[in-house]
Amino acid sequence: MAGGEVTHGSQRGTRAAIPFALDRRSLALKFRRRFKSNTRGIDRAVRDIIRKARGCDCLPGDVPGIEIALREALANAVVHGNRSVEDKRVLVRAYCSPSEGILVVVRDEGPGFDPERVPDPREKDRLELPHGRGLFLMRELMDHVEHRKGGREVILVKRFSEAR
Repeated sequence: MAGGEVTHGSQRGTRAAIPFALDRRSLALKFRRRFKSNTRGIDRAVRDIIRKARGCDCLPGDVPGIEIALREALANAVVHGNRSVEDKRVLVRAYCSPSEGILVVVRDEGPGFDPERVPDPREKDRLELPHGRGLFLMRELMDHVEHRKGGREVILVKRFSEAR
């Protein structure tokens, strides 16, 4: 793969280049949608991205992991970024190359945040809380997670293994 090295999900504070270059001419999946900040928009975007990716042979064996990370990123954008204000929109883009991997970008219209200040949900005082695991799950399930635009945008990357 062209590009930089992969930042594994469990590492915090590491910034690396996106692990593969996107040649738009060779992409099997190019998806873009802007939706209102509500759960219907999340459900529809997840369903459509997964369906379209399957349709162009663009998903690895870990479909549930990708779906969970995507759903968490979208939920964070709606609930935390846009505070569920339906007048605000979430933009989701997904690109995939069957030989390289899938890249998803989620952006909200909120004020942003510092992902390094989000507490680790594995800390003893946070174990029984019913929330606060979204970033952790994204980092664990994807090969590369990067926040940009002051925390208003997250990039999720899952590389496909050579032996698909």
